[in-house]
Amino acid sequence: MSAVDDAVELLSQASIAGVDAIYGNNLPQEAIDSTDKTVVLVTDSANDPSSFGNNDFWALNQEVEIQIWYSQELDSDPEDIEVSMMKAFTHQHWRVAAVRQRALDPETAQLCNTFYFSRTKILKETF
Repeated sequence: MSAVDDAVELLSQASIAGVDAIYGNNLPQEAIDSTDKTVVLVTDSANDPSSFGNNDFWALNQEVEIQIWYSQELDSDPEDIEVSMMKAFTHQHWRVAAVRQRALDPETAQLCNTFYFSRTKILKETF
C-alpha cells in the first residue's frame, strides 16, 4: 500500500473523536464546501529510496502531509484531536516530522493545521 493509503487507514482505525471525515489525495466537492465538519486530507510529501547496496535499494523514506480543517462548530479543543493523531501515528512507528501552527483558512474562515509524518518502509520484494 502507498503511504497515503496506510495513513488514511491508520487514522480511520484510530477513530479520533471530533474527526468527521478522512480523505486521501484530494477532497470531494462536498468536503470542500462543508464548514460544519472536521475534515482531514492526507497527501504524499516524499517517497525517496534508501538503504542502498549492491546496485539496489531496500527501503523507502516516506512522508505524508496531513491537513485538518476544523468544523466551525467544533465543541472540543483542537489540541485534543492533534495529540490523538500524533499518538496514533507514533504508536504505529511513524515519526512526527513537523507540526505547523494553527491558522485561519482565508477562504472558509475555518481553523486549520498541517502536520507531516514520516516512516521508513522496508521493501519485501525485489524488482
